[in-house]
Parts: sequence; structure tokens; C-alpha cells
Amino acid sequence: MVIQPTRAAGPVVKALRPLLGLISLLLVVAGFGLWAFQAPPPPDKPLQIGGDFTLISGAGEVVDTAVAFAGRPMLVTFGYTTCPDMCPTSLLDMVMAAEQTAVDEAVVFISIDPARDTPAVLAAFTALFSDELTGFTGSSAAVEAVKSEWAVYAARHDEAAFTDYLMDHTTLIFLTDADHRVVESFRSGVGADALAQAISARLFSPMG
Repeated sequence: MVIQPTRAAGPVVKALRPLLGLISLLLVVAGFGLWAFQAPPPPDKPLQIGGDFTLISGAGEVVDTAVAFAGRPMLVTFGYTTCPDMCPTSLLDMVMAAEQTAVDEAVVFISIDPARDTPAVLAAFTALFSDELTGFTGSSAAVEAVKSEWAVYAARHDEAAFTDYLMDHTTLIFLTDADHRVVESFRSGVGADALAQAISARLFSPMG
């Protein structure tokens, strides 16, 4: 086997080497710049849902949760009084879970059907579950604003009906911190025991 001797680089190649190195460096920098331009910027802060609201309670009073439930976590779900299944299930779990924990949480039900859920109707409905359950309703605009803040979907299932209709809606149970921002959510049907354990683990705060 004949081994060919390595040829020395010519003067032109030697002269171009610094330029080729600079071009390679520029290509790397340009590629990184293109990637950085295409990559989405990191969010300034995580998405937050929940927060305080002002609605009408079942007692017919205008209630600001920032005052009424100041410093207390809230356990919240959205629904309507003629809901056939999911709403009663969630409310039973919420009320029973609250009785099992040492967390002084406010248990809240917000109506997504203010046209039918007047304060009187709401009061009669929440009384079926517990005196500790606070129901809220309000004008359509006020309820829509709260739904938006809490990222809740709701719509009439049968627009053709006048009074006898169902609602499609978010069925989650929301747990907030003492500032009323959502820290965890649970599916409807989670069960009172599991819900109580999750609340205690997340927000244990012995009642004074």
C-alpha cells in the first residue's frame, strides 16, 4: 500500500482560513438568533384564575367575597339549581369534605343560570345541603364576569326552550388560597373523603 504524503496547504487556503472561521462563527450566531426569535418568550408569571367577586347571596344581600371571606380559603363550584346530577354530587362532596377538615374554608356555589336562579330559589336550594353553603347569583353581566375570571364555561343546552332547559357547564370544584386564587381543582364525583384529604394536605390551617 502506498501512502500519499499530506500536501501542505497552499497560500490561498492559508489566507482564507481566518475568513472561513469567521463565516462559520457568524452562521452559528445567526442560527442561534433565529432560534431565539422563533422560541416563545417565557411567561412573566403563571396563569392565575379565580379571585374575589361581588354577587348577590341567597339572602338577597350584595356580598363582596374580599370582605365576607377575608383570609379564608374557598371551595367553589359553578352550576344551577335545576341541574339533575353533577351539581348535587359536587355540593354534597364539598359540604361533607368541609365538615371533615380543620381548614376554615368558605363553601360556595355560584349559579350560571341567573335567569331562573333568583336569590329565593337559590336559598331554598342551598338549604337542602348545608347552612354553611353560600349560594350566589346576580345579573347576567355580573355572572359572566365571574365566569371569565374563573375560566368557567356555561351555555344553554336547548336554546329553543323557554324555561325548561339544561345547561352545559364546567363541573370542576375549585380550591383557593386565602387570597382566593385557585390552587387546585377537582373533578365532580371526586368523593368527600378524597376531597377532604386533598384540602387538608394543601391548605392545612387549624381554626382558631
